[in-house]
Amino acid sequence: MIWVYAIADRAEIPPPLSAPGLGGAPLEGVCERRLVAVISRHDDLPELHAVDALWAHEHVVERLMAERAVLPMRFGSRLAGEAVLRHALASRQDDLLAALDGVRGRVELAVRAMCAAGPPRREARRSAASAAAAAQHSGREYLRAKLEVRDRADAAGAALHEPLAALAVAGSRRPGRVPCEVLRASYLVERPMVAEFRAVAQRLQREYRDTTVLCTGPWPPYSFVEVGVSSQHGGVGR
Repeated sequence: MIWVYAIADRAEIPPPLSAPGLGGAPLEGVCERRLVAVISRHDDLPELHAVDALWAHEHVVERLMAERAVLPMRFGSRLAGEAVLRHALASRQDDLLAALDGVRGRVELAVRAMCAAGPPRREARRSAASAAAAAQHSGREYLRAKLEVRDRADAAGAALHEPLAALAVAGSRRPGRVPCEVLRASYLVERPMVAEFRAVAQRLQREYRDTTVLCTGPWPPYSFVEVGVSSQHGGVGR
């Protein structure tokens, strides 16, 4: 089995392969015309839930990204053999080169914003008589309060997202994982704009004092790459 870390261009220049991959396995470059895929070979599947395996994969992609455009493959991308990979690289050459052009010179920055105010909570339990009398009213009030909190969170997220998106080539907003997470987004940013993007994130943190704004990266552009590899579809696909 082969594990695929990334697909890159500039196949005429050997990729950085000195550091080990998952489980200490040596890295290899599989070249097909203008493309090169960086892989490692394994008899057994690496432990997919191990944090060190995840970071080993990430470090390989980041080293490759430092010198050329890359299409980072999701952790767990693997194929049965090299022949399948070569066929995929050859048959999808134009599409993959176009995808590389889309991320060339660009990196991903991730932003999370957490509001200090929590979700609305139900009032303390009342006596049985008063609870029965006010059940319908309190239910409406509770739902109204939840909607108001959601609307405020949406507005806060939009206010944070818009100035950041204005500095990015593309942005990807996702639902928050907890009610107080008003923004969870990734941005594809030109490398020369990274410092300005971070400065705007810091300015937003100062302006929205009741909100924690966390900006991380630069990362490989995982959120903006639609191609991937897996044994399920036998090669490279969307």
